[in-house]
Amino acid sequence: MKKSYQKTVYDTLVNAGSEFILLPLLFIRMPILTKNLTAAEYGIWGLIFTTCSLSLTLTSLGLGSAMSRFLPSAKSSDEIREGFYSVLLLKFLISVALAFIFLIFSQFISSNFFDNNHELVKITSLLIVITTIQPVYFRLLKILRKIKILSFCKIIEGYGAVFLYALLLFSGHGLISILNAYIILKLSIIFILIYNINSKYRFRWPLFSEIRQYFKYGLPTIPSSTSFWIVNLSDRYIITFLLGSTSLGIYSAAYTIGSIPYIFSNLINFIMLVSLSKLYDNDEIDKVKMHLSYAAKYFFGIIIPFIFGSVICSKEILKILTTEEISISGWYIIPIISISYLFLGIYSLLNYTLLLAKKTKVLAYAWIIAMPINIILNITVIPYFELLGAALTTALSYFIAMCITAYFSLKELTFPLDINFIFKSIFSSLVMVLFLIFYSPAGLPEIIFSILFALIIYFTILIFLRGFTKKEYELVKSVLQKSTSIKK
Repeated sequence: MKKSYQKTVYDTLVNAGSEFILLPLLFIRMPILTKNLTAAEYGIWGLIFTTCSLSLTLTSLGLGSAMSRFLPSAKSSDEIREGFYSVLLLKFLISVALAFIFLIFSQFISSNFFDNNHELVKITSLLIVITTIQPVYFRLLKILRKIKILSFCKIIEGYGAVFLYALLLFSGHGLISILNAYIILKLSIIFILIYNINSKYRFRWPLFSEIRQYFKYGLPTIPSSTSFWIVNLSDRYIITFLLGSTSLGIYSAAYTIGSIPYIFSNLINFIMLVSLSKLYDNDEIDKVKMHLSYAAKYFFGIIIPFIFGSVICSKEILKILTTEEISISGWYIIPIISISYLFLGIYSLLNYTLLLAKKTKVLAYAWIIAMPINIILNITVIPYFELLGAALTTALSYFIAMCITAYFSLKELTFPLDINFIFKSIFSSLVMVLFLIFYSPAGLPEIIFSILFALIIYFTILIFLRGFTKKEYELVKSVLQKSTSIKK
């Protein structure tokens, strides 16, 4: 296969390796938190990080995606330096202003969402600034294809946080202590990033010469990203307001497990925009189509068995990772959320076409339409159907956004989709489910064994049905053999 795809696969595999190392954290962090915090405290913990996600949306101005779109084709290090520091300084100033506004309204925020704890508002304000700065450095590492350094930082942050959570909670400390420790860890990671980036791109006060082009590209994405955030996360605030923080804790735990497919979607699409931008600018459209075609195939190959398996195993998994209360009240949320992320994963693939074509205004249509539907349904449905209503509303909103994006995206560029592979994946998943039903796992050892054996069954049948081509086997072989010779 082409060298461009080899490099993409190599970077994707390096990142996938780090994410595979990080994957156990999902099953370690959740029981540490849920079994040592109350359901209400766990709900507040999740709400703080939801608020930080909102801050990223409000401070983005579309500048991050503009970096990924334009800097891969930069001709000099000065151009990269100018673009990077222009974005970094702007986002820093905006995040400080946002944190200050957050503090001004601390009385209202603490009384309505944080159980009248003003200290949590102060911590969240600081996290708003920190969680705005770090992703800018991470994005530059991705653009420069320094994936090993990026992966190292993610692993240190992931396991470092869990270690600090366990150490403090087992020593009798509470929510405030683990949040303060997390802040110290994040600041340490940022200092590592500053040291690494400054070794080649020393700080120089930017002229903001590229910022107009970035705004022209990125500003139209603000309605899209803001509306997406509201669709994706506003249900947490509505659940807290209508049902209380305990219900939020149950919903957050189930939602976290149900969203695992999106982790794999992000793995597949990890370097996609950076890779596709250069190919598209060089008019290598066939290579763009090839990248998108394989990304879609592997996404379906992962999410289809997850959806089938979650129907059978979700209750037992949630019982093991959390508490009996959360398991009984939230297990049915997992399959619904996993279907939601099927729709969102398809949307993510389709929107690359519009990003490449610089039709960023179009992306706003999908979420501006989905957003009011989501809010109205959440407010209307949650009082009657509670957490089930929130999950179903999320699925419907993602489906609407996917359909609208598909309508515009496929007008710009189409790419082949392996329909036969999808049917083979569904058949393999059905056989896998029969095993899970027959075995009916209970308890941690049986769950681990059944999941591993179910995956063996799935991939064995998929390979037997010739789900993968000879070229794909050759690609994996070439990447493994020549990875050391690929220019890092």
